[in-house]
Amino acid sequence: MYEVLKKSINESDEIIMNVSFIRDSGIKLLINELKEAKEKGKKIKILTSDYMRVTEPNALYRLLEVGGVKIFDNPSNKSFHPKTYIFKKENQFEIYIGSSNISYSALVTGVEWNYNFRKEKDKEVAEILEEFGELYEKNSFELTLEWVREYEKRYRKNEYGELFDKDEKVENREIEPIKFQIPALYELSKTREEGYKKALVIVGTGLGKTYLSVFDSKAFNKILFIAHRDEILRGARKSFQSFYGDKKTYGFFNGMEKDNDKDIVFASISTLSKDEYLNETWFSKKSFDYIVVDEFHHSSSKSYLKVLNYFEPEFLLGLTATPDRNDNGDIYKLCDYNIAYECDFRVGINNGWLVPFEYFGIYDDTDYSLIPWRSGKYDLLALENALVVEKRVENIFKKYMEYRKNFTVGFCASINHCKVMNEYFRKKGIKSEIIIGDTPIIKRQEIIERFQQKKIEVIFTVDIFNEGVDIPCIDTLLFLRPTLSYTIFIQQLGRGLRTFDGKDKLRVLDFVGNYKGAELRPAFLTGEYKREKSSINVIDKNYLLPEGCSTEFDFKLIEYFEKLKRKNIKQEELVKLDYQKLMEVLEKVPTIMETYTFGEIPVHMYIKTFKSWYNFQKEIGVLNEQQKNYSQKAIEFLSFLESTSMTKSYKMPLFLALFDTLNREQSIEKIGEYFKKFYQNKRYAKDLNNKKHMEWENWSNKKFEKLAEENPIKHLTKKGKNMEYFTYEDRIFSLNKELYEEILKNKELLKEIRERIEYRVINYFSRKYMEG
Repeated sequence: MYEVLKKSINESDEIIMNVSFIRDSGIKLLINELKEAKEKGKKIKILTSDYMRVTEPNALYRLLEVGGVKIFDNPSNKSFHPKTYIFKKENQFEIYIGSSNISYSALVTGVEWNYNFRKEKDKEVAEILEEFGELYEKNSFELTLEWVREYEKRYRKNEYGELFDKDEKVENREIEPIKFQIPALYELSKTREEGYKKALVIVGTGLGKTYLSVFDSKAFNKILFIAHRDEILRGARKSFQSFYGDKKTYGFFNGMEKDNDKDIVFASISTLSKDEYLNETWFSKKSFDYIVVDEFHHSSSKSYLKVLNYFEPEFLLGLTATPDRNDNGDIYKLCDYNIAYECDFRVGINNGWLVPFEYFGIYDDTDYSLIPWRSGKYDLLALENALVVEKRVENIFKKYMEYRKNFTVGFCASINHCKVMNEYFRKKGIKSEIIIGDTPIIKRQEIIERFQQKKIEVIFTVDIFNEGVDIPCIDTLLFLRPTLSYTIFIQQLGRGLRTFDGKDKLRVLDFVGNYKGAELRPAFLTGEYKREKSSINVIDKNYLLPEGCSTEFDFKLIEYFEKLKRKNIKQEELVKLDYQKLMEVLEKVPTIMETYTFGEIPVHMYIKTFKSWYNFQKEIGVLNEQQKNYSQKAIEFLSFLESTSMTKSYKMPLFLALFDTLNREQSIEKIGEYFKKFYQNKRYAKDLNNKKHMEWENWSNKKFEKLAEENPIKHLTKKGKNMEYFTYEDRIFSLNKELYEEILKNKELLKEIRERIEYRVINYFSRKYMEG
């Protein structure tokens, strides 16, 4: 069927496919022919379904580029089993009806029966086309990026689907995108179409981040790959060379080698960032079309910032497994807050890219209510003393012996906690070691090597391993400390989810007590942790785990979770707790944008709960002296910027005209220029989608002036409260004089105004157009 379908696609004028499911193994055999058919202007209609969730999200991501694809609308989950292929060439129809869906097995290796006939349009052909039209036009919906994103989240790999791929041959095949790379490549292509020149991709270790950059860089000539360790650079070169072969030239730019004229340069950040090299003698600002920064969570350091601020590539790709939230720098801002793709653990497990987990929530009778709680965390010394009690350590060891597999990592609260656990396990005859931040690299590598050779059974560490430590054999995790951070919990869980020969599941032993945030554990494990909603319990209907995962909680914990759930913690306390955690992580008072970027509760919930950002900061006592001296008018203006209605983004370029560089007055001509510049950015152009915006790309400045006058200016200067802030006379838009003079004298106030405008722009487009 593969050969005849390929031939028919190439030779036909119109292509119709009606199949119950599409596997990635099958569509990648036909995708190039379908893309060529689209480019030649051939009519393409493809109907498939999500029936039994056999159709793979990756297959649908590929088909987004083809278009003409619809999904059978099947809310009642009725049986949907058609397998029909129709090709029209002039007046001739060639039709295949049979048993082959689009999978490798069905098209290449399986035993399938398909009936083929060729004829001009007659009553029989007309009936087939009519039946297809009924399904395609009236009983299906268009395949969209938004729908695929949602389908990817709920998709679960199952044995039924795997049957169709099991015979797929992989030997001697050219290197091609796999796993998360397929949707990530589509999202990166889409994000460039929208005008972004920078993007961040967040995906777990070991899934193939480097190869993603290999495939994504195909359309660019000169490529720069930046990393902080030589082994990363050498591994990256192997990946790029295995794909491009001798079509490209390769070189290193590090302490030993200085290749600056190759097609692809692999650069050590410590060398590249030196002033003696970061200049026109060695590199022009536009030396590279495409720049990749591996381990992008380092990018807010001085050396990376120097490099990123120097070069002007056509596109910048940041890669990271987990953005390091202990870094004061804002890496998201460096990528224009554009997270092109993120593969969370649910998607990874459901697609079979990561192993499932079996989780055991073990009751810990430590009374955490007796431990002092300060600035978003427990007092470390008091916590240590509570965690190293002999009874607790004995219970941990007992459970370890009961449940252990082969390769165990235990996460502890502190270095001292690590040492106590290590000593106890050694006394009991277990071969254990500790790895902490101060462990020398050579020593760390030696421990890991012995661990992988089964010469060490347990490694105790604090929080998570530093990046670059990749141990796929880990099959048992011990969570020995409290954490109410979803990010830290998932980072720790992720250390054991890597696939490995002979490893079918990850086992997690979590010692859970009455500490703050304990009731969030069930929500964490589902991957559906919603920051705005209350916690769920394991006995709730919406407690749904990723495919193949299981959990078992001690009954005392289930009772405890239910009790806390009924107690219903006030939203005010949750918001304050989130901010306190953030202060501890960033080691400073977080701004509104830092909270938007790093917080686990959305900023709009802060504003909704406390009526304004200023009120919230005042309530928890973090206002600085400048903020305390703001006039009431300034405070109200900040609140106005946070809450002013936005059915369109028109107000934002208007505000930028006043505050981008502080001006009390701005002519309508200048405002028109700001509007034009704002909407020429493809990221914002999508908001000009009404009939009145027809052919806006060709608008003169006058038309943008008219747009500004008719909507935001008219709205902001009509009688009412806004008159306190703005006026419009003689084609001049003006800011209140008193307010302007206060802003002029107070840089902190101007900074806060600009940040609120930035927040409204980013939040508006991300929420309205489902970006990021």
